[in-house]
Amino acid sequence: MSVELVRVLEALPGMAFTALPDGSIDFMNASLVDFLGLGEAATVWPLAASPADLRNTRQQWYAMLSGREPFEITLPIGHPTAALQELHVRCKPSIDNDRVERWYGLATDGADIASRPEMRDGAAEKASENQTVLESIPAGIGVLDANGNVEAINGHLLQYYGRSLDELRSWGRSDVVHPDDMQGLTKAVQQAVDKGTVYEAEVRLRRADGEYRWFQIAGYPLADESGGIARWYALHIDVDDRRKAEDALRSNEMELRNIVNAMPLTVWTSRPDGYCDFVNDRWLEYAGLNAQQAEGSGWQSVVHPEDASHLAKSWNASLASGHPADFEARMRGADGGYRWFLFRATPLLGEDGKIVKWYGTHIDIEDRKRAERALAERERESRLIVDGIAGMIAIFSPDAQLIDGNQQILDYFERPLSELNDWSSNGITHPDDLQTCIDSFMGSIATGEPYDYETRFLRHDGTWRWFQLRGLPLRDAEGKIIRWYGLLTDIDDRKRAEEKLRRSEAFLADAQRLSKTGSFLLNLGTSEVTWSAETYRIFEVDPTTPVTLDIVLSRLDSDSLATVEQVINQANRGAGDFDHDITLTTPSQSPKHIRVLAHSERNRDGDQELIGAVQDVTESRKAEDALNQARSELSYVTRVTSLGVLTASIAHEVNQPLAGMVTNAETCLRVLASDPPNLDIAKDTARRTIRDANRAADVIARLWELFSRKPPHLEAVDINEIAEEVIALISSELQHAKTSLTADFADDLPRVTGGRVQLQQVIMNLLRNSIEAMPTAGDGPRRIRLRTEAGLGEIRLYIEDTGVGFDLQGVDRIYDAFYTTKPDGMGIGLSVSRSIIENHHGRLWAEPNADHGATVGFSVPTSPSGDGESIGRSAMRTASDMQRNL
Repeated sequence: MSVELVRVLEALPGMAFTALPDGSIDFMNASLVDFLGLGEAATVWPLAASPADLRNTRQQWYAMLSGREPFEITLPIGHPTAALQELHVRCKPSIDNDRVERWYGLATDGADIASRPEMRDGAAEKASENQTVLESIPAGIGVLDANGNVEAINGHLLQYYGRSLDELRSWGRSDVVHPDDMQGLTKAVQQAVDKGTVYEAEVRLRRADGEYRWFQIAGYPLADESGGIARWYALHIDVDDRRKAEDALRSNEMELRNIVNAMPLTVWTSRPDGYCDFVNDRWLEYAGLNAQQAEGSGWQSVVHPEDASHLAKSWNASLASGHPADFEARMRGADGGYRWFLFRATPLLGEDGKIVKWYGTHIDIEDRKRAERALAERERESRLIVDGIAGMIAIFSPDAQLIDGNQQILDYFERPLSELNDWSSNGITHPDDLQTCIDSFMGSIATGEPYDYETRFLRHDGTWRWFQLRGLPLRDAEGKIIRWYGLLTDIDDRKRAEEKLRRSEAFLADAQRLSKTGSFLLNLGTSEVTWSAETYRIFEVDPTTPVTLDIVLSRLDSDSLATVEQVINQANRGAGDFDHDITLTTPSQSPKHIRVLAHSERNRDGDQELIGAVQDVTESRKAEDALNQARSELSYVTRVTSLGVLTASIAHEVNQPLAGMVTNAETCLRVLASDPPNLDIAKDTARRTIRDANRAADVIARLWELFSRKPPHLEAVDINEIAEEVIALISSELQHAKTSLTADFADDLPRVTGGRVQLQQVIMNLLRNSIEAMPTAGDGPRRIRLRTEAGLGEIRLYIEDTGVGFDLQGVDRIYDAFYTTKPDGMGIGLSVSRSIIENHHGRLWAEPNADHGATVGFSVPTSPSGDGESIGRSAMRTASDMQRNL
């Protein structure tokens, strides 16, 4: 409240007061203070009554204050020197911006007025005194009668108007009041006269020089003895400077409001108590509210429920402390979606240092929040990735200080980062590697170049393990190093594997040298050839000479060259595995026999490659040839030794056709000697003679083939047929051994490809073994059963006997050369037989029977075409191979 207004209220000849909107008294003039006997101003009325009356009076007082209309009320006042009195109070509000700023009131004691002598007997003196008081007031005062007509005007006001009292009595019809304000002032005075309440108006009054100035006119009624209005005191306060300042301020505020509304952010202001009295248009547009809805605490309705409590607490704390503050919260937009905002509040302080206003902004930080969330998620993912890396991550400052690391590095050392920072002195680096670490790491720190070295670190359990350390610098936009990132990869297993590989390579080199086996790699796309050291030795090529495919091919004989070219062509088409024997022609002119095993596959570049090994089998081939020659001789010896035993059978086989020939010749002679000779019978007997002669020739040819050194001849063989021939050859031996033989041949057996003589020898050896087992069998049955059957892609032949059999523990030795269970046996029959069958890609086996005797059998694969013409190297060895093996 202004000092000028206080002076005016103190000068009034009545009891005046003002009250705040909540009803608390903030001013009493001296007349009212003296009447109440308070000695000093009070903030509440000194009411005195029964509790019920006091409660009713207070309720009535606050109820009237809650309205915005002038009111009257009678208050029971407890006077300190007298009995209970009633104080009649008239109040009128001062309203600004549609809000009550202050209440103005006059108080009268009607009962006491009538009893005062000075009011009854000294009216004239009092009027003179009142005029004196009016003239002493340093403001314009006008006195109106009960009807609002001018009675008196003090000198200040007359001087301002420059007119006489009589001229001013008709103010309602003159130009002393601005035409635009006349109706409002007239209406205010009339309403006050009608209701007996205080009136207040701001109008422009014409000064003596013709200039209009703004005045605040406040009219206060004065009651007479009966309690009616005796007169009005109209206080005129020059507020022109204030109004101009307010207009200028309003203009500035409007300009500021326009600027604020044009700003690309939300702006708000609030009173010192936090009451929001302004938000700019941008805020209203975003929130979808109007100014009335946002006023006060209405703006909080758009704050996210999860943020409302924290925001209110923070805002109240700032109001209490008076310090600027920043808060973050989500606000709901007109579309119903929430966005993050930064609430920034700054207080405006008055000259007394107290807050007169709060100014604030709401800055949309949704994009920043999203970026922060995305960054946090990326950091979380990065941390997960870093923690999931199969290695330890160390982060260093530009001056080589360890500032961070992933979980793996903490788990490995089980030490805090502060200790790991002293890696050069705390014993975690192997002493033998320490200087290398210091030189490499600090060298990179000094030069800014990446580092890469290996060292051993001590694990928490006391184990030293090898690590590879790689580090890269992170630079800012100006190229300055701001951080170093280091990756520590555990290579201990690799180190051990490398050492094992080194030893293995050494062992492999020794093994290749000792086994005369080399390795090679041929890239079919680039013709690039890679050899091991032993391959250079086998091919007799200088190890310093670059190897080419031409060099390889130049070492081959014609047959081997064709084989290798065929392999390369097949490998280019994607064929898989190869196994071939080739012959090299070396510079020393000594042929070398080489076995080549290779596998074809595509490399990562898509080129077809041949990966394989070459073995020098020259010496083993020579030894094998010698062995095969011995085997062939042994096989021949076996057949020859059988000749004596089979003499009777051979004689029988030969005598039968010879006897037939003699009989046929005699018959032919008799027929021709008859008269007349019977030529038809003679011709028939001649043909039979020829047949028997051919039969005898066939027997002799087979015997010669069986017991000669002629190389095996591959042909399509009928197993049943050759078995019958062998049975015929040993028939006499069966009779001599008193042994019966039963043949059970399967029908429609496919043919097999092989050497007829060799297969006959196997059957003969097996049958003779069974016959030889019979003499020691006592008085038991002496039977042999020979049967054949067809299997899946093979023919099987079984020979079952009732001989003594053999012990299971010795089954693996019966195939050994010179091992025999018979007193007069040589031990070569089964060994030779097994060799023959295996050379036919078959299998020979023996097993004891359940009761007595044994069963021996073999299987050989059938010919692909069934006629023996389609057999090749892949399915059957050549006759020369067979001859070597026999």
